[in-house]
Amino acid sequence: MSFFAELKRRNVFRVALFYVVTAWLVIEVAETVLPLFEVPDGVLRGLVVLLVIGLVPALGLAWIYEITPEGIKRDAGPATVGQQSSDTGRKLNWATLAVALIAIGFMAMDRMRPAQSVMAPTATPAPAVTTAPTATPASPATQAPSAATGIADGADRGDSPEKANTANIADAVDAASIAVLPFADLSPTGDQEYFSDGIAEEILNALTRVEGLAVASRTSAFQFKGREIGIPEIARALSVRHVLEGSVRKAGDTLRITAQLIDASNDRHLWSETFDRSLTAENVFQIQDEIAAAITRALGVAMKLDGEQLVSSAGATDDIDAYELYLQARTLFHQRNDLDRADKLLEQALEQDPAFARAWELRAPIPPLAIEYGDSDEPLEAAETRSRQYAARALELNPGSSLALATMGKILMERGLSLRGFTDWATVLDYFERAIEADPTNASAFLWRGNTLDALGFTEEALAAYQQCVALEPLYLPCVNNRPFSLVALGRFEEALAMYRRDLGRGLSLYGFGLIPLWVEMKSDILFMEAANHSEGLQGFPRQAELYAAHLDPGGNYAELVADAIQYRPPSQTYGGQTITELLLVPLGFTEISGLWSPNWGESFRRFRQTETFKQIIRDAGVLAYWREHRFPPLCRAVGAEGFECD
Repeated sequence: MSFFAELKRRNVFRVALFYVVTAWLVIEVAETVLPLFEVPDGVLRGLVVLLVIGLVPALGLAWIYEITPEGIKRDAGPATVGQQSSDTGRKLNWATLAVALIAIGFMAMDRMRPAQSVMAPTATPAPAVTTAPTATPASPATQAPSAATGIADGADRGDSPEKANTANIADAVDAASIAVLPFADLSPTGDQEYFSDGIAEEILNALTRVEGLAVASRTSAFQFKGREIGIPEIARALSVRHVLEGSVRKAGDTLRITAQLIDASNDRHLWSETFDRSLTAENVFQIQDEIAAAITRALGVAMKLDGEQLVSSAGATDDIDAYELYLQARTLFHQRNDLDRADKLLEQALEQDPAFARAWELRAPIPPLAIEYGDSDEPLEAAETRSRQYAARALELNPGSSLALATMGKILMERGLSLRGFTDWATVLDYFERAIEADPTNASAFLWRGNTLDALGFTEEALAAYQQCVALEPLYLPCVNNRPFSLVALGRFEEALAMYRRDLGRGLSLYGFGLIPLWVEMKSDILFMEAANHSEGLQGFPRQAELYAAHLDPGGNYAELVADAIQYRPPSQTYGGQTITELLLVPLGFTEISGLWSPNWGESFRRFRQTETFKQIIRDAGVLAYWREHRFPPLCRAVGAEGFECD
């Protein structure tokens, strides 16, 4: 008998096939189960190696032993075991078929079943924004009101109280609404959070382009990162009907992204899918597009949404390394943390792909922001020069870049707001209007447009811009904070107080020291003196009570009091400190201001508006030139050929 025939008789081939199919099933199970327990990726690789090595002894055992009705015995040769060898072969055939069917069924279930609810690690909180008029860009999103209050930690989607809470979601919110939660990082080393966040944000940005679909903003949706809160509670807090969650597992050159769409009104999965691809930029963008398109299709039957309205993620860069560097920088940008490092990461990304337009536009606002947040000691003029260059390059590559347009406007605006020279305010507004036209969800463009209108004296219009900003980004602090400032300047004190109380109740960090005129109006000496004693203000000034009394009767001569108070200013004040000093002393005759902002147009600054200092500031900053060429604000009017006056 030939060696091949002997291998066949001893069922070595059948054992080999059975072993391979069984090993396949084991690997499928391990690949799905091990990540749930955060088992290192090396364990799975070790298992594969062991299974490969194990094939050799398995074949050896098949050669030496035979399965008989009496059990496993040493092979006695063809003369004695021919029939039972044939019976064993048939059993192995059936066993192999059964295991193969189980493996195929498990693989299909793994690809088609809804993924388990995933929670990403707790994010590092972004630093509080401390400079309202010079605030920074927020991520784009379409309107979906947020009321994230009263949510108890520890809830689980399977808990019965939460299920009871789903009953009214369908009636309470628009069916065409969705929140995209941050995807969980299931990578073996757990250091790919920036990548999983980036995938979720790209999908969110694509969905914002779907007309008729309300998408909760990034800041609103990402506040739930790392919090054990059920889907219905999150949906109710964000006022949305649907929620998208998922996970990302990146290991070596392989990528697995799992996403599932949930109808929060009944906690039912509308769609879910797992994508296994090689790690390339093209595949990453394709998966993002496929998920966004699938969501649109899943919701489009009832909502008649047009999937063709989605803006493709492709075209940003073909270099996966450049894209990963970009995502790392964008995470730091959102957190307002290590902005100097974000700048370096984008520099590396652009070395990889000099035509990466999105990296240029993201880099554009960073140099001045790095100074503002204490991450750089670069001279401001040099930083603004770099910022202009980066924005200009972004616009060369993509003339419709909303962030680049807004950045160009912000650089000009900051020059005027900080009284550093004549400013073409019409050009500033044009940049912001073009930015909003390019991306109506650019909350920062609305914020900076509001800052500009504040500088020019159009406080009511500035307030409207801040309201639009908050509608897009309910948790974007600069816009949240500027609204009560504008209301105070307009003399709408009750509205300002109600808004301030409501926002404090939502847990937002606000600048109470910016509401000093409101505390005077309320006759609250405690709140007034608390603001005055801020460490950046006039802390230690022993005549705080006199200062408060002077505000109740601001028409007197308080030159000596003001001169005494000035001595208590810190040697170098932040923007917040300058704000406190001006709100405390300008109503009493002090004429040094650091910039153009909403209090200039409030009742408490009426005395200042009558001074020659104020008029010269208006001329030097280019404000009067804008007024004469376009329109005057409600409080001011032209006088003669060159002059003007303000109430």
